[in-house]
Amino acid sequence: MNYTPVQHITLTNGPLAYRQAGTGLPLLLIHGWRCSSRHWQGTLDYLADAREVYALDLPGHGETPPWHDPITTTLLAREALEFADRLGLERFDLVGHSFGSAVAVGVAALVPTRVRRLVLTSLGTARNVMERVTLTQAHQQMDLGLSLWRPLLALSRDGHALWKPWIEWAANDPVISRAVAGAFVENLPEDETAIRDGVVEFFSTDPLSALEVAITAGSPEFFPALTKVTAPVLLVTGDQDPLMPVSAVEAMAERLADCRLACLDRCGHLPMIEQPDAYHRLVREFLLDGE
Repeated sequence: MNYTPVQHITLTNGPLAYRQAGTGLPLLLIHGWRCSSRHWQGTLDYLADAREVYALDLPGHGETPPWHDPITTTLLAREALEFADRLGLERFDLVGHSFGSAVAVGVAALVPTRVRRLVLTSLGTARNVMERVTLTQAHQQMDLGLSLWRPLLALSRDGHALWKPWIEWAANDPVISRAVAGAFVENLPEDETAIRDGVVEFFSTDPLSALEVAITAGSPEFFPALTKVTAPVLLVTGDQDPLMPVSAVEAMAERLADCRLACLDRCGHLPMIEQPDAYHRLVREFLLDGE
């Protein structure tokens, strides 16, 4: 697979890597947990004729170095907004995947008038009060535990680089790479290189950043942020998503004022890779609607 070259920009919290393609109205792509801008290559290719597309690498993911300070969804939303400001993107569309969708919601909540349209992929929310309380309590406990262990975990970052040869070895074995990818997707792509690259990205993500993202994904800040979203929203999910059941996506749809929901058959957690044609057709039609 040919990937769009990586570019770099230095923001308040440090360097940020991204890929850019196309011309037209600006579109920001925000990847999910242990993913990177590579996962959006098909989206860059598919929408470059209609949008000026920017795919970001979140801190500790892809080619963006980890932050020294703790990661939160709100801080990442502000980082994406600073990126847009620095590039002069006054009004833009947003597409997020999984945790990246939560960051996209954060951006849309911070600057409602600047987000034209919003696509949230593979993300849902608590389906009832009990789930919401449980999620909030779990977040508080894990956040407290991380605050105590974070200094020690930060010291282990340098040692993570020693695992790179083993990561490459495991990813180059089709049996291992397909077993890892199969935990998240219903339909593995035929391209072995795409599977290998995804597995490398998964295990190469900075461990502390990945842990911080996993914990902040359950932040109670997400619920009030949903009520501040005014842009039209498209929710896309797979009916076989092992991480986010359709019922949780439906629960989020009920919280959004202007929302469409699309469910792809026989699709897991990564629609843009598992069913790229169907996914990108949905996204394109939604973004171009009304122009």
